Amino acid sequence: MIDLHYWPTPNGHKITLLLEELAEAGAKLDYAIKPVNIGKGDQFTPEYLAISPNNKMPAIVDHVPADGGAPLSVFESGAILLYLADKTGRFIPKDLRGRTTVLEWLMWQMGGLGPMTGQYGHFHVYAPEDIPYAKSRYASEANRLLGVLDKQLAGRAFIAGDDYTIADMAAYPWIGVYDNAPIDMTPYPEIRRWHAAIAARPATQRAYALGKQVTGAGKPLSDEERKILFGQGPR
Repeated sequence: MIDLHYWPTPNGHKITLLLEELAEAGAKLDYAIKPVNIGKGDQFTPEYLAISPNNKMPAIVDHVPADGGAPLSVFESGAILLYLADKTGRFIPKDLRGRTTVLEWLMWQMGGLGPMTGQYGHFHVYAPEDIPYAKSRYASEANRLLGVLDKQLAGRAFIAGDDYTIADMAAYPWIGVYDNAPIDMTPYPEIRRWHAAIAARPATQRAYALGKQVTGAGKPLSDEERKILFGQGPR
């Protein structure tokens, strides 16, 4: 059994995408969602910090790790994707070159597409003041990264080739994130084609439906929730 500490954000969706794909593939990996209401500060409780010391979501606890030992916790969405893919032998190539390609693009998402798109969203949607330089800086970087992804997808069904992998599951939730400040996707036909194909997958639809079942999903942030999310210093 896997406990998934989750809230329906792009990083949270990554893990439900994989878990639902694994269920469809017959991996028999049971999981239970443990909501982490990041707007209420659940990520700062001592119990949560014991498994996710960076006070970020998602995290998992595997109650049946492969070594047969005590329950094993994993934090950071990329690490969780890799852990579950390796545990089940699914959605990551077994050959050296294929695996390396998937890991490259997984790290590209973790170090580039996610953080830069997140900063784009912060300054275009959530920031309490208008900072033109920051908005321009992160819009430019988000678009640069979309251009990199669009070129990679040319001639490929998915990011690493013909097969759907954790690299795709990492990147997909970070496309078209902000309804209040959408990035124009017209220049990126390969991304639009790829994104539509993933959106049509039954496991994707189930994964996103799970988010709607979590209390508070989709509601605008209150002023107090903004303070909790964006006003935290060292703890």
